[in-house]
Amino acid sequence: MSARLIAWVGFALCLAGCAEGRQPPALTQMTSITDGLTFQFGMGRDGCGIPSDQQCIDNPNQSYSLGFPSLQVTLSPFAMDVHEVTVEQYRYCVEMEVCSEPAGDNTSGIPNYWAKLAAGGGTVPNEDYFDHPVVQVSWLQAQEYCAFAGKRLPTEFEWERVAGGSASTSAAKRVYPFGPKGPQPHPGKCAETNVNLYGCTQLDRPKAVMSSAGDVVEEGGAQVFDLFGNAYEWTASDGLEEVTCDREQPYDCEACVACLNTGKTLAGCKPQCKTCQCGEGSTETKPNCYLPCESPICPLYKASEQPIALPATPKAYETAQRVVRGGSFFQGSGDKNAAPCEGRSDERGFLWRATQPHEAIGFRCAKSL
Repeated sequence: MSARLIAWVGFALCLAGCAEGRQPPALTQMTSITDGLTFQFGMGRDGCGIPSDQQCIDNPNQSYSLGFPSLQVTLSPFAMDVHEVTVEQYRYCVEMEVCSEPAGDNTSGIPNYWAKLAAGGGTVPNEDYFDHPVVQVSWLQAQEYCAFAGKRLPTEFEWERVAGGSASTSAAKRVYPFGPKGPQPHPGKCAETNVNLYGCTQLDRPKAVMSSAGDVVEEGGAQVFDLFGNAYEWTASDGLEEVTCDREQPYDCEACVACLNTGKTLAGCKPQCKTCQCGEGSTETKPNCYLPCESPICPLYKASEQPIALPATPKAYETAQRVVRGGSFFQGSGDKNAAPCEGRSDERGFLWRATQPHEAIGFRCAKSL
């Protein structure tokens, strides 16, 4: 245990003695990631089985969100919680007057998730869900809790390293905690996997952390739970998908889509389907910009040519979106009417305003080593 963590535990115990004997819940065990720190982030054009000739997607009725960009990432050693922060853990932070209460008292399927009616009137904590993931908290609230616990939110790079493993190729990447590795368009027949995606379980509510036996990965010598289901998870990362591209370059897909819809090939639509310049300071342009169309992404070039990606500095909290990772009970893909990417380790499509809680968004914490 680090000196910082020991100090936090001592501080929490001291506070507990002043709070009518309230003992703090145990801190979540963490797994340390100290090797395999250079890995493939995203799966590029292999993500979700999108046909390679579908060059530009701008259809709000399609939920395609590819694992773009695909690039080699090098991280510094870090540790991450083996399960999502629970209602009990977060409630203790509220009782210590460091955290604020969740925005709502309900989540899908459970109307009294945070508190229940007391026999004599009023409300009391609902201990039935103390071991369930806390939800209905904003990005700032999640950040505040992690700081209270002597930790921080994980970057999406760290989150994907744990969820997807240390693979250096798409073929070796862990896309789901069950089944084969490598590109897959959706979880397939997952009804017997015990992963809490709605499309797999038909359960429209969160489960206790560490109770989904099929949602477990082995990383850092420990079991890590619920990365692919249960609650979506906030990350520290800014909600911009063009990790390797120049953010100042505008790209408008409307003309490109209109041309492609006439039946012409990408080559035939070259004047409308612009290229984008990849990498800070690069003079090289690459074709095939993908969703989001207003933010160019340049995934299709060799790993040896790719820059090392570093987490972007988050934008101002009040105006920004953050990357939310994983899947949840709220939505999910089955073998019928599958939504590509749902719950995948490389899925980056869920961006959510940092100020806005969600009934299915929770979080876990991380720290640098």
